[in-house]
Amino acid sequence: MKEVLALIGSARKEGNTAVLVDKILEGIKEKNKKVKTYKYFLHELKINPCQSCYFCVDNTGCCQEDDMQKIYQLLKRIDFFIIGSPIYMNYVSAQTKLFIDRLFPYIHPKAPKVNKNLKAVLVITYGWEKENIYDEVIKDIKRVLKWHKINVIKTIKGFGYQYKKTEVLEDEKLLKKAYSLGLMLNRL
Repeated sequence: MKEVLALIGSARKEGNTAVLVDKILEGIKEKNKKVKTYKYFLHELKINPCQSCYFCVDNTGCCQEDDMQKIYQLLKRIDFFIIGSPIYMNYVSAQTKLFIDRLFPYIHPKAPKVNKNLKAVLVITYGWEKENIYDEVIKDIKRVLKWHKINVIKTIKGFGYQYKKTEVLEDEKLLKKAYSLGLMLNRL
C-alpha cells in the first residue's frame, strides 16, 4: 500500500467518526511508515452538488471546477479508501451524500476510472443502541461504491453515541478493532 485517502463526512474534527478513521490510519502507518495519507473533512472542501448536466456522459469527467477535481485525481491512483460518516436523519451526513452524488461521472463509459484494485473501508457512527439498525444504509453505500469499482472490504460501526462527541474514546474494544484493521490492511 502506497497511498490512502480518508474522507470524513462529519464536521466534528475530534468526533467519534474522525477518531475511528484516525485509529485505522494509525494502524496503517504503524506497519508502513512510507504510506502517503490524504485526510479531508468534507465540510472543509468546496464540493458543489451534482447539476445533472450530463457533461460527464459525453466528456471525460465533471465540468465543475471545485475541490472534487482533487478527489477525482486521487481516486485514480490511491490504493485504499476510507470513508467515514455519522448517520444523521437516517442516512449518511449531507457532506457524505454530496460526495457520493459527485461520483456520478464514474458510471459513464467515457468517465475517468478509479484505480482498478481500489479497496475501501466504511466507518459509520450513530446514536441508536441497536447495532444493525442502519445495515440498509450501509448496503446502499456499498452498492453505490461497487458501481464505481470500489470494493468495500470492511465496515466499522460505532453505535450508541448520543451524548458526547467523543464517546468512542471510552470504547477500548472498538478503538482496538479500528487500529487492528489498519494493521491488517497493510497485508492486502
